[in-house]
Amino acid sequence: MSGTMTTEAFRQAPVLDIDPYDEAVLESPFETFAEMRRAGPVAFLPKYDMYVMARHRDVQPALKDWQTFSSTGGSGVADIRKPGAWRPPSAIVEVDPPRHSYVRSAMQKAMSPQLIRSWRAVFVKEAEKLVDTVLQQEYVDGVVDISETYISTTFPPALGLPVTPETRENLFLLGSLNFDAQGPRNARYEATQKQADKIMPWHDAMMRRENLLPGGFGDRLYQAVDAGELEPELAPLLVRSFLRGGLDTTSSAISGALWYLAQNPDQYALLRQEPERIRPALEEAMRLETPIQTVGRLTMRDVVVDGTLIPNDRKVMMFLGAANRDPDFWDRPDDYDLTRSTLGHVALGNGIHMCIGQMIARLEGECILSEIIKRVAEIHLEGPPVRRINNVLRSLKSLPLRLKAA
Repeated sequence: MSGTMTTEAFRQAPVLDIDPYDEAVLESPFETFAEMRRAGPVAFLPKYDMYVMARHRDVQPALKDWQTFSSTGGSGVADIRKPGAWRPPSAIVEVDPPRHSYVRSAMQKAMSPQLIRSWRAVFVKEAEKLVDTVLQQEYVDGVVDISETYISTTFPPALGLPVTPETRENLFLLGSLNFDAQGPRNARYEATQKQADKIMPWHDAMMRRENLLPGGFGDRLYQAVDAGELEPELAPLLVRSFLRGGLDTTSSAISGALWYLAQNPDQYALLRQEPERIRPALEEAMRLETPIQTVGRLTMRDVVVDGTLIPNDRKVMMFLGAANRDPDFWDRPDDYDLTRSTLGHVALGNGIHMCIGQMIARLEGECILSEIIKRVAEIHLEGPPVRRINNVLRSLKSLPLRLKAA
């Protein structure tokens, strides 16, 4: 990248007549990804009045450069600074330093490594119970019966919520809303918002201190307020961020790993022989599926990316899923390979805005996959999976599997 210069010295971004939020594209976005990468470092989508970046060599450094590519305009398509924005900004995701540094520091202190280590025994116990249950069934749904059940059993208590069917249903609906709202204000978003409106009283109640269980992460955020480490109005907003984004992405990564392991029995056999590859198994699934497909940024000046100009004060959408399958960066980018180095994948973002909950997500994924490889000799795909269509979240709705006990 280079600094502010005259527009005549550089190319204008090519215009692409594509809709990345079309249902067929969301179902299978890979040709659209390739078209965006072929267009060069930057392209312009007039339908949404936004620029897009899809090549790994451009996306990764841009994510790190918050001074040029700011988060203050919102992580989605809409510019949340403008009047009439239909959603409030996230108190952690959609701010930059110094504000971001202050909030993230308080969150990291509340979400200490000691706290996360204390959750491991609980997560392992729940994984054991769940695998006991699914091994009694001839067929299982890798999404409904495994990933969603596991995450909705482990995550709510960690945050400080009760484990109930209502909690599970509401949290996954809030996740759908959160990620649909980061796309355009289309019919898909409007339908999800209409459904979510019915549970907003529950949502608002769960942000309040008196409704959070003692010892959970939410309670610790309020303790940070008591200690003067966090402004009082921030605690409920940060709880809201986890209410809306704590389940879906991790569930997507776990069900994605199950899907790829079922399709690649040689890789599953390798994983059982070498359990130390659990982390690569999860990271490789995150790379290929990239649960959060896009993240928006706002240019703070005229910026040139590999010879192409993006003007100041324009929305730029970073296509993380496209960067994670870029053949110029990844060897055999569409293959699930536990022996590859996944260093450099951007499924969790990059730079100062890298996912704040990544330690919890990785711990949950490692605990359930570890128990599965101990107890399950083979995973067989029993039919085509069904995808859940969302503006930004890439996930499966169902994954028919047959498990053969070890």
